[in-house]
Amino acid sequence: MAAAALVLGACSAGEGNDSATPAPGPTTTLSSTTTTTPAPAPTAVPTTDAASVTLRVRGLTLPDVRTGGSGLRVLVRAASPRLTVRRSGVGAPVRACPVAGTAAADERECVDLAPQTTVEITSAGGVELRAGTVAAAVDEVTVTYVATSRSMTLVTPARPAGACATRPCEATYSLGPPRPGAFVLDGRGGGGRPRLVLSATGPGGSTISNRMLATVEGGGSLSIRATLEAGSEAWLLHHEEGDGPIAPVTAEILWP
Repeated sequence: MAAAALVLGACSAGEGNDSATPAPGPTTTLSSTTTTTPAPAPTAVPTTDAASVTLRVRGLTLPDVRTGGSGLRVLVRAASPRLTVRRSGVGAPVRACPVAGTAAADERECVDLAPQTTVEITSAGGVELRAGTVAAAVDEVTVTYVATSRSMTLVTPARPAGACATRPCEATYSLGPPRPGAFVLDGRGGGGRPRLVLSATGPGGSTISNRMLATVEGGGSLSIRATLEAGSEAWLLHHEEGDGPIAPVTAEILWP
């Protein structure tokens, strides 16, 4: 399916990608403001180097892998083979596994990531977070590393039928420290109607200044283009709901 693309500056709107005519299915919505629940305000991001960045994930539920679920895979462009993974809040056990590309994680290299703990992962490629024998709610998890590029690949969890039926499955993602510039996302879904919503807080994290920059929805190609102003922090919401099984969404993201 052709991409449902959109472009919107935090201060001024622009043209979308018009190189292909979208096929029926994915839908795109633009808005300059939002009355929905505001994106989380920026918080302090631990950094140890000028090129150090932190991916922050909030509100994630990892499904039970025994029932057809999979983990959250984060593929990064790192300058050193060391990733620091920290988990906040409470919840069931989670495992952190070093990964590279599409290769399956080696269970022997996975480490336990209990609530309120920090672990070091030896991997220049990325990490996969997976639940143990039961589904695990993760209030917040961060992945800190020295980046050669602020681009990454996110592969969201596959979920068994009914996992998102009672209430939607959602998680938000942000990369810090925040910078002004272009946000670019190209993704593909495996079915259903995943929804991606990009919003921004700021300048200065002011809750009054929360803005919804773009929304894209559909089961095929997904595309977002936006511009972040100085002092704003981008937050990407991934939303899924429905009675059937949920397929992963693979998103290539370039953060400002």
